[in-house]
Amino acid sequence: MTEPLQRLARGFRKRTLVTAKLASKVGVSYLKKSVGLNGAPVVDEQKAVAAASQLVEQMSTLKGLVMKFGQMASYMPGALPPQAQRVLTQLQANSTAMAFDRVAEVVQSELGSSPHEAFDGFEEEPFAAASIGQVHRARLDGRKVAVKVQYPEIEELLGSDLETMRFLTRMSTMGTPVDGGAVADELRERTLAECDYVAEAKNQTFFRNLFADDPRAHVPEVVESHSSRRVLTSELVEATSFYPFCESAQQTHKDSAGETIFGTCFNSLFGRCVYNADPHPGNYLFGDGGRVTFLDYGCVRHFDPKMIDGWKRLALAVVLGNEPGFREGFTELGLIAKEKGFDWDYQWSVMKYLYRPFTQKEPFQYTHEYVKESYDLMIFDNPNKMKIGMPPEWLFLNRLQWGMNSVLAHLGATGAWPDMWRAAIESPTKPARQLQ
Repeated sequence: MTEPLQRLARGFRKRTLVTAKLASKVGVSYLKKSVGLNGAPVVDEQKAVAAASQLVEQMSTLKGLVMKFGQMASYMPGALPPQAQRVLTQLQANSTAMAFDRVAEVVQSELGSSPHEAFDGFEEEPFAAASIGQVHRARLDGRKVAVKVQYPEIEELLGSDLETMRFLTRMSTMGTPVDGGAVADELRERTLAECDYVAEAKNQTFFRNLFADDPRAHVPEVVESHSSRRVLTSELVEATSFYPFCESAQQTHKDSAGETIFGTCFNSLFGRCVYNADPHPGNYLFGDGGRVTFLDYGCVRHFDPKMIDGWKRLALAVVLGNEPGFREGFTELGLIAKEKGFDWDYQWSVMKYLYRPFTQKEPFQYTHEYVKESYDLMIFDNPNKMKIGMPPEWLFLNRLQWGMNSVLAHLGATGAWPDMWRAAIESPTKPARQLQ
């Protein structure tokens, strides 16, 4: 590790402590209040906003893993006071940018020529900057393109961060049924995969082909001639970003967009055993009539078809109200680690809550209140929390559960969820590798 990178890694550890303190000021007491714990005092929202601004400043220069945590906090209802949470949305695409001379160095190294030589035109100021790279507008062969350029040495820095996270994960799961080492390995594999833009380009092309027959779903075309391990060039899509769409679109269009996001996710997951594991608002753009463009394919997860089939059986049992089938499926998936004293009645009530959108007769609208209630049911008041198992493959599926529900809640989406869910879990399982 180079000396500059060593200094940056040391800075990560120091600033992580500062960030943790700021995060606690912004969100912990509000989270308790939002789920009704212990009569927690009302949070001073003005102070929370000021602390959130400090948090953005810290994380936007830090990049990497800590910024990813900030991105997740920025769209999870109940994690922060609303105004403070909105401040954190800057971390989704508008963090501190890398200087252009560093951008030029990466492009020169990867493509063999400078940005202005490799492209017909290249804007030096990025229009998006996030945890691993930043994106510039450019022109190539008469069309507009988006060029994502990776931050130098970010892969090594993430590796260092993940070693620290491995230690913390193992320590925090001691005495619990969770295999902290296995969970940390899953986090490491998924996170470092985001640094390989060659793999991301393949994932993006795969999903573009997968959604090709759906007029409501769009994935930008990759420009292979100008892509490499640290530079990824795609067609530029100019459409409405998430929060402006939520604020200005007609509800019918938001409902349609919600159905598109939901359908593409679970059809690919249950039908093809693969999904894009990063459902945050910055990865969606919206066109007319609820058409959605899906961005960012660095964190893609493939699943064992047997595991997906087991999940389908569990899901169908819950939909049909088959409690014995639910217990069998829950156990089969390795989701119960300590059966002695396990409160099956409580877990059944949790599953019915989670599947409410798919089982109630009247149209279900996703709301922030629905998402907030899940924190209480699944974490704070859960008598099984020390008995639940979490196989490594469920780490990002849990992120999907809250992330997807949060996105749909921001949209206030109402849709044909029972029909869509039933069709997905009853679809034939055809692993993605059969489509390549």
